[in-house]
Amino acid sequence: MLIRTIIFLLIFNISSINLHAAQFIPPQVGDYLVAKISSDSNDYSTTKRYYQRLHRSNPNDLLALDRLLLLSILDGDLLSANNYSFKLAKAGCDKNVNSCCMNNQSPQGHLVNGISYLNSYKPGFADQSFASIWRGNLSDSTFVRLLRAWVWADSNTIDKSMALIDLISTGEHQHLTLVHKALIYDYADEIELAEVFYDQSLSVQRDLYVLRLYYNFLHRNNLTEKKNAFADEFLSSYDEEFKNKFLTSNKNRIIQNPLQGIGVVLFNSQLLIEDLNEELAHMLYQLAIDTSPNLHEIKYIFASFLNQLENHDKAREVLSYIPKKHYLGNFAAIQISDAYSYEGNNYKAIQNLNTFVEVDDSFEAYLSLGNYHRYEKNWSDAIDNYDHALKLGKKFDKENIWEVYFNIGIVHERSKNWKLAEKNLKRSLKLSEDQADVLNYLGYSYIDMDQNISEAKVMIEQAMKLKPNDPYIVDSLAWYYFKVGKYNEARSLLEFSLDMMPYDPTVNDHYGDVLWKLGNELEARFYWQKAIDLDQENIFEDKVKIKLLKGI
Repeated sequence: MLIRTIIFLLIFNISSINLHAAQFIPPQVGDYLVAKISSDSNDYSTTKRYYQRLHRSNPNDLLALDRLLLLSILDGDLLSANNYSFKLAKAGCDKNVNSCCMNNQSPQGHLVNGISYLNSYKPGFADQSFASIWRGNLSDSTFVRLLRAWVWADSNTIDKSMALIDLISTGEHQHLTLVHKALIYDYADEIELAEVFYDQSLSVQRDLYVLRLYYNFLHRNNLTEKKNAFADEFLSSYDEEFKNKFLTSNKNRIIQNPLQGIGVVLFNSQLLIEDLNEELAHMLYQLAIDTSPNLHEIKYIFASFLNQLENHDKAREVLSYIPKKHYLGNFAAIQISDAYSYEGNNYKAIQNLNTFVEVDDSFEAYLSLGNYHRYEKNWSDAIDNYDHALKLGKKFDKENIWEVYFNIGIVHERSKNWKLAEKNLKRSLKLSEDQADVLNYLGYSYIDMDQNISEAKVMIEQAMKLKPNDPYIVDSLAWYYFKVGKYNEARSLLEFSLDMMPYDPTVNDHYGDVLWKLGNELEARFYWQKAIDLDQENIFEDKVKIKLLKGI
């Protein structure tokens, strides 16, 4: 998993702020250090308190004000963010030079001001604020023009809105310009024009969130013919369970005001703004869910982003606002459990999914629940949940039902019931013959038991063609060569696997076996001992200890 943290103190572009206009008072190094440590651990409340202390000791400390602005956004406190934004502008302002001081504002300050003005029904000021985002890391012209277009997304001013979108260069971000034209015409109840632009945008690209907005449009406006053809035209690649959830909706508008349209632009900013760093991406996602709460797809993507940053608490909080009956509800529940698992808490992961399946029978949820029980070696509970998944998979004709049989096979193999394991692994391959992991698992098992060696080699070589650089598959082929006495070939392959995953106990154990056969007995014992040290599940500790004493 990608492991990165947001460094709030040291990395920030303040080129748009006039630092020389403010009086500087040396900060307390300890306060900055604690603030940095807190922000690195995603503890925004603690971080904010330390920057507030710095701000009180020096109201003109531009760095403290800028961090307070950002932290307020990340905390979902737009009112405080707006206040800090205006304080930031005033702190860097010389009234004798600039009477309004807005030129000294930061780009994110202008963005927050624009949102606040629009929320206060002051479109002129909102437009001016958005138009002021003309430099810095948020200065993409398409982004700014779409923000401004939504300010004027009203039946009385829609010409002004469209004129702003038409300023976007032909071919530049074509899909998004078509989407926002459709949404703005939809909001202004220009039904025929909205339909035209929805159709045009979907002929270019079919994002699920746009499809949902389009279906909502068809449903609200009683466009029955297109509504009835929607599933066949746009959802043909999805299974019946997904279709049923996707098509279950009411006639309430998803985008109910221009501010919620702004939220879609903020969501799209990830595609519009080049070289967007993590900190700004986080800020824009947060503003997107704050301004467009009905578009649950934003929450799902934002939570994935947060999990990458190891901010699992906030990821779970964001996901909890996705309704369980939404078409993303089961995937949100799984992602909540994954966030618990990232923290090593499979008990809560299981508890969360158990609660979810009481509300919604979901193939994906039962499959994930079975996996968590398997990780915990709760073999019986794992099989029970896989059986539930199988029933639903057959009912809805799920494409990945092979995965259930594969996991059932793993459970039986791990619980020493090879006949049932082999039966389910073969059934998995019968349903989907090009699954590299299944081919590898069955092939390796045969080799390890000295069964069907030639057939096993063919399976592993097929798996390697599908996933040529997978170290587990390379290890399996090496194990084949070991079994047939070709130790130099085995050693060469195992060295590749060790480079890729030096902390895998099985690979270290296999490498020790090969070294022993090649006469490197001392080095072999080193890798066997390493395998024991790395074997957290104690799968083969006793077996390896015997080799340490007697060799092979």
